[in-house]
Amino acid sequence: MNLRTGPSTGYTSLGILTKGTTFTHYCLAYPKGTNWAWGKVTSGANKGKTGWVAYSYLNL
Repeated sequence: MNLRTGPSTGYTSLGILTKGTTFTHYCLAYPKGTNWAWGKVTSGANKGKTGWVAYSYLNL
């Protein structure tokens, strides 16, 4: 999944998060009925980056 600069697919990708990457989410947004989570990548190639991911892809 993409880590994005904002809560929709219209925002720029900051990188790809592969399966097994950990992501800590801190807040949610619901633009146009789609759930997005903002947080920080805590493992993997993009560790330390913050951004938005589609909530439906998170394994909580």
